[in-house]
Amino acid sequence: MSKLSQEQFIERVLSGELSRDQVLIHLTDTLHAFEKKYTMRSEVFFTVVVGTPAEDHPDFIAWAMCYRSYFRTLQSKFSLPVVTTNAV
Repeated sequence: MSKLSQEQFIERVLSGELSRDQVLIHLTDTLHAFEKKYTMRSEVFFTVVVGTPAEDHPDFIAWAMCYRSYFRTLQSKFSLPVVTTNAV
């Protein structure tokens, strides 16, 4: 997958053109770029910055959204179907 702008990425996700694996790869690459830029792991960033006034920085908003999206996508990839039973 070539380098996509944020708008192109969202458009392709919404249109269903990208598989969950492709989405996860893109989100992982984006998280790594933020980690390199700010020399901080995403887990640490999310614990230390999210919920503070510092979170209002445009990069930090994007980083937090990417981090949440990564885990939601990962969760949806591995979620198990809900099994219902009918009591007799």
